[in-house]
Amino acid sequence: MPKVTFINENRTVECEKGRLISDLASELGIAVCRESLAGTGLGGYSVWVKGEPGAVSELTFIEKLWGAKGMRRYANRTRILGDLTIWTQPGLGDRLRSPRPMSVPPRPSEDKDAPRLGVSAAGTAAFPFGHPAAVGKGTRPAVPKSTAKAKAPAKGAKAAAVEAEADEAESEEEAE
Repeated sequence: MPKVTFINENRTVECEKGRLISDLASELGIAVCRESLAGTGLGGYSVWVKGEPGAVSELTFIEKLWGAKGMRRYANRTRILGDLTIWTQPGLGDRLRSPRPMSVPPRPSEDKDAPRLGVSAAGTAAFPFGHPAAVGKGTRPAVPKSTAKAKAPAKGAKAAAVEAEADEAESEEEAE
């Protein structure tokens, strides 16, 4: 049975293969529809899904038409086939209702198994120029050798080379 983790709600559940993300979320009390017409179920079902290749159903024609690509999928069109991590967005009425049911967030300082943010070369508030462990190793990248052909010497340089050879020959003769 696939293991599904809802990141914003900090909930992990197991479900059977082939279920829609929206069905599982509604069973758990997680809102995945940003209703544009309250109470109708019409609106955006955008969620962001991360998992192994083949962990969700293929993009449908309607999803492609609505602009789903990359991690963005539609909860009412996507079927669960493997282990997933899902990010949801709050509904429009969330600010008027009681807060979404959420568990206490993991604390990496206390729980050694809690996920941590990895080292990244991207800038953050703490490291605007990127994490020091990922940026500025103190070495220069190898410069690739040019594949261009060497240019022929100019006419003036060729004449100077001939004169230099003649001078060497004269000095050798004088030395003998």
